[in-house]
Amino acid sequence: MGVQEHDLAAACAKLNVMAERARPADLAGAVDAIRGIAQAEGRLPVVAVARAIEAALARGERGVVINGWIAMLGEAVGCGRSDADCTSVYLAAGAVRLAG
Repeated sequence: MGVQEHDLAAACAKLNVMAERARPADLAGAVDAIRGIAQAEGRLPVVAVARAIEAALARGERGVVINGWIAMLGEAVGCGRSDADCTSVYLAAGAVRLAG
């Protein structure tokens, strides 16, 4: 695991702990930091899932939906791919997993 991947994994773990009690604005700030690191590293799936979390928070989503996207974010961090197809798969999987 590279340094940046370790940093992203640690940030996702922290975000997961925060999700239970943090204010939405605090969660959004933590997600924004993760997205920034991922953007700098060209980690497209991580960036896309982070944006999905930000959008869900902006819509007022809480609880299971946010926790589900955070789990998906952790999976994206662990993925070795950074291409557009992989990004689409993560977004589709998140939408299916969290629908209904």
